[in-house]
Amino acid sequence: MKIYCDYPTPWQATFQDPATPYMEGLINLHHDIMFILLILSGLVFWMLFKTLYAFDSSRNPVPSKVVHASTLEIVWTILPSLVLVVIALPSFTLLYSLEETADPAITLKAIGRQWYWTYEYTDYEMLLESLSYLIATWFHKMS
Repeated sequence: MKIYCDYPTPWQATFQDPATPYMEGLINLHHDIMFILLILSGLVFWMLFKTLYAFDSSRNPVPSKVVHASTLEIVWTILPSLVLVVIALPSFTLLYSLEETADPAITLKAIGRQWYWTYEYTDYEMLLESLSYLIATWFHKMS
């Protein structure tokens, strides 16, 4: 039985199909955060446009005398805090679900060196280490 995994395609702009529930949760978190980001970007753009439109000197030749708005300051302090909490709760849930580890049958530590790999098996009384060097190819034989 062959299992075909998803693979990247040229000019792919989305994620590959997830192979684990953790990656599926990560993709869902990404989509949720992007939705919040789009809503906030639209809100900021609308406020900027509304400000430029409403406070144009040709539409409003007499400037306002209001210099302090406590309600507005409270809103723009609390609203970003609530947005951060809405983003933090699912991300902490995903982070804590990633902390669950299974008891592996064997532990392999792969260390990438400059020209070779070192593999260490640390489950035994003594350390088992294996070195993996490059194979001499036709290019190395020519020089």
